[in-house]
Amino acid sequence: MRIISSQHFLSEDIVAAKMAELKAQGADHVVIVCWDAGEIDGEEYAVVSDGHHTLAAARELGLEIRFDITDDPEGLRGEELLDARYMDGDWYLVETSNPVEDEFDLVW
Repeated sequence: MRIISSQHFLSEDIVAAKMAELKAQGADHVVIVCWDAGEIDGEEYAVVSDGHHTLAAARELGLEIRFDITDDPEGLRGEELLDARYMDGDWYLVETSNPVEDEFDLVW
């Protein structure tokens, strides 16, 4: 399954605060919730629902990232989910992109 997002903007201050929080907790991993989008163009996708700043902080700290795939709270799937959950930029592959450095592996 490919994990995607369209949230490009990250606040450096929020990422720094999340890093401090994760350090204080002694975290060794983070869990990022994603909504199952189903099959689109022959591939299975899930959309990051929230936690973009936590994800960036975890990467900066070298923590393990786990994705928890769940159903969208409104039952959306496919193109309908992508349209409803669009943020501020093109859809990109989360695992091979780095929004902190403005590096995006675009899907569409």
